[in-house]
Amino acid sequence: MLKSLGKLDWEKLLYHLEPFIFSESAKDYLKNLSPCWDYSSSVTVQEKTLFLWKLLERGELLEPPPLSSLEKLFNKALKRSAFLPIELAKIKEWFLTLKSFKNFLIESPFLNLFQTYQKLLFIEIQMDEILDYERLEIKDSASPNLFYIRKNIKETKELLLSRLETLKNYFYQKGYLQENLITQRQERYVLPVKIEFKNKVRGILHEVSQSGATAFIEPVSVISLANTLEELYWEEKREVNIVLKKISERIFNFYEDFLKLEKLWIDFELALAKAKLGRLCKGTFPLLKESGTLKIYSAFHPLLLLKGSYPLIENDFIIEEGLLISGPNLGGKTVSLKTIGILVLMAQSGFPIPAKAAEIPVFSKVFVDLGDDQDLLQGESSFSSHLKNLKEFLERADHQSLILLDEPGKGTNPEEGSALVAVIVEELLKRGTKLVITTHSQSLKALIAKNLKQVKISTMSYDLETLKPLYKLVYGVWGDSLAFDLAEKLGIPKELVEKAKNLLKEKPLWQWENLLKEERLLLKQKEKLYEENLEKIREKEKFLEKKEKELEELYYQKLEAQFQKWESEFKSWLKSLKEKQMEESLSKKIENKFFNRWQKFLHQILENSKFKEEEIKEGDWVYALTFKKKGEVLKIKDKMLEVKIGNLKINIPKEEVKKISSPKENKNLKEFKIETFERFQEKLKKERLKIDIRGLSVEEAINEIEKVLNKALLEETKVIYFIHGSGSGKLKAAIRGHLEKHPLIKFFEPAPPHEGGEGVTIVYL
Repeated sequence: MLKSLGKLDWEKLLYHLEPFIFSESAKDYLKNLSPCWDYSSSVTVQEKTLFLWKLLERGELLEPPPLSSLEKLFNKALKRSAFLPIELAKIKEWFLTLKSFKNFLIESPFLNLFQTYQKLLFIEIQMDEILDYERLEIKDSASPNLFYIRKNIKETKELLLSRLETLKNYFYQKGYLQENLITQRQERYVLPVKIEFKNKVRGILHEVSQSGATAFIEPVSVISLANTLEELYWEEKREVNIVLKKISERIFNFYEDFLKLEKLWIDFELALAKAKLGRLCKGTFPLLKESGTLKIYSAFHPLLLLKGSYPLIENDFIIEEGLLISGPNLGGKTVSLKTIGILVLMAQSGFPIPAKAAEIPVFSKVFVDLGDDQDLLQGESSFSSHLKNLKEFLERADHQSLILLDEPGKGTNPEEGSALVAVIVEELLKRGTKLVITTHSQSLKALIAKNLKQVKISTMSYDLETLKPLYKLVYGVWGDSLAFDLAEKLGIPKELVEKAKNLLKEKPLWQWENLLKEERLLLKQKEKLYEENLEKIREKEKFLEKKEKELEELYYQKLEAQFQKWESEFKSWLKSLKEKQMEESLSKKIENKFFNRWQKFLHQILENSKFKEEEIKEGDWVYALTFKKKGEVLKIKDKMLEVKIGNLKINIPKEEVKKISSPKENKNLKEFKIETFERFQEKLKKERLKIDIRGLSVEEAINEIEKVLNKALLEETKVIYFIHGSGSGKLKAAIRGHLEKHPLIKFFEPAPPHEGGEGVTIVYL
């Protein structure tokens, strides 16, 4: 099937994926990336891409840095039995990258990546203890011995340079030195002595300048110190190697885990690259199925967009068992064939596909016969190469296979070739293989129409007046090859074209074609009339929708006015009761009962609205009745919704939310209903307040009551319910004792049994 992948532009698709890949190992893996060929794997890779797609849509910046290949780092280190500091620094980059992504990996399809990273975290801690990543050196504190050696190096070097400084100043004043400086030759500290004074400075001659004017001499009085320093450097190098070997041995023990980490990261990075490419291609995620009809709506070939080929013509591809595509040359038949193939491969491999919607069964094999594979060195003809492909398909294809045939049967006698292709297609259809065939052959079209009813027909449409291709696939219509029209367009003399037409005029097939052309023109006129009528219907629908919204708005305006009228009448009635000196507690009970009934009534209005509730989907905005806040739906699971309200993610039952318009859009009528209800509910609750003081000490409870009473006075709250519980009765007695002579309180009483009884004290201000 590798040959089929090449013909379907799989490598070209991967080329466009490469700019979104950054790690060395993922780039290497991408070169040999192949599609998934089973349902389970396809669903898994799609879930991974979809998860990252949602993060990107949410505005998360997922930009992994370039990472070195862990496998290559380990292979080099194993050969020398230790990692170098620079290689440890590259491993550290892996830890830093995974740390920055860990919040996205928890509770994700990439949980294994997070768990493997967590398992190896202790190695990062040990590396941090010994390595200075900025200087790419082992720290002094990596071992006690290394600390002692480096301390000696520092002291010895300072003493050596101090002595040299004294000698330099002395010899420079004498005029023996070319320059007043200390330099190095062969890793030893030397003085630049003028050649004529070389015998004046006792020591070892290490080098003479190219001009012969300067001798670089190590003074005899510092030779011993220089030797000591050189020994200390050697000891330092040996100790550093010991430290590196120890940490390397620990890392080598987890070689398999590091390789697993790298493979899991490649999986993550490829999924991220697919999501980013899918957004660039305006992609969508298809529904993957184990079997059934292939349906792809409003699709186009991804490379047409990625290469900037315009205009992009969208097509629907529906394949129940077989599909035959006919039509003129340069009309888009082969592009349609390749589009079906590449979109199937993309869908099975976790890519979002450039289509508005799709349902795609997962195929275990995809075969393509496209172009000319003849081998000239073997003396092979074009037809024989096509026959070889058909033979392979017959041997290997089954009910989980998709076969794409471009102009089968060409290269030999048309009638014989068509007959052979027709029987092969029939055999493949019996196995349940799905086929897509493009052809110009009238013989093949006739044989399929007569014998293979399960193969649906279609054509690439063209403008009947200009004879230009429209690149649009039309179902249920046979297509013309337009050979004569194309010949005229390309400049073949008209008289020759007419002569060719006359040769076919007596052929029954030609007569049938002309009749078909007339029928198609008639169909075109009917299509135009249909579109005109459809537009009129759409305008009427818009008018009716507008009217419905206006009536709904009027309904709720009148409802609100009626509420206000009822509220005013009720308050007047209460006032009249008070003027008649009705018992205060009875008046309050009547008022409370009315409030409860009114709330219940408002709930019923909202819940039993005649307006149909819309289905809630991920990404929709909803109004949470419990929280009285707007939020975005992130996930839907059974009867629960995960809703983002501000910076919080909250799980809320579906029945406790109402779908509304997004904050960027104008409010819809449903939101108007909800806000109207909430406004009335708040108005009802404004005069009543419930405060829970259970669990507080007496002193804490009294302080809380004072705060609430003062606030209630400012907000004009009339009634407060203090919930203290029954318990031992100590808290209840203290509270009621405090309330007896309070200046802000008219009177208080225990709540009725249905509202808490003796466990609640109702205070009237």
